[in-house]
Amino acid sequence: MSENNEKIEWIKWDDKYKIGYKRIDDQHKELVNIINGLYNCIGYSSSEDKKLKDAFKNALKKTVDYVSYHFSYEEKIMTAIKYRKLLEHSSAHREFTQTIYDYTQSYENGSLEAVHNLVKYLRDWLLNHVLIADKEFVMEVIETLKELSQQNNNE
Repeated sequence: MSENNEKIEWIKWDDKYKIGYKRIDDQHKELVNIINGLYNCIGYSSSEDKKLKDAFKNALKKTVDYVSYHFSYEEKIMTAIKYRKLLEHSSAHREFTQTIYDYTQSYENGSLEAVHNLVKYLRDWLLNHVLIADKEFVMEVIETLKELSQQNNNE
């Protein structure tokens, strides 16, 4: 965080990140806010001030908890529509979770570099995942809903 405690919007939400499913778009926006909060705590990580370190740990926990909630939500939808790439997509979620765990362990073991790498990884992964995998997934959700709607109209 800067000396005057000004919060930095490291990731700026842009309409190009919208995938067309409001609830998931809202969750992605919240993830951006959480990652920005974590980014703003980076300066704390080199401090010996326990209060500042606790702020970073709390931001990290919030990130991990929300990502877990978000992945679970997406995977329930994928299961419900029998998404053809469910295994591939959920596998990417598991790999992401493991990477976050590894960075967290490195941080807990005293690696300050892990903190910077973690925040960069979160940003890059989120934006790439949203722009590619989630857009593809939601396109299939929309197609499935259209098919169901047509079936119901034909009955």
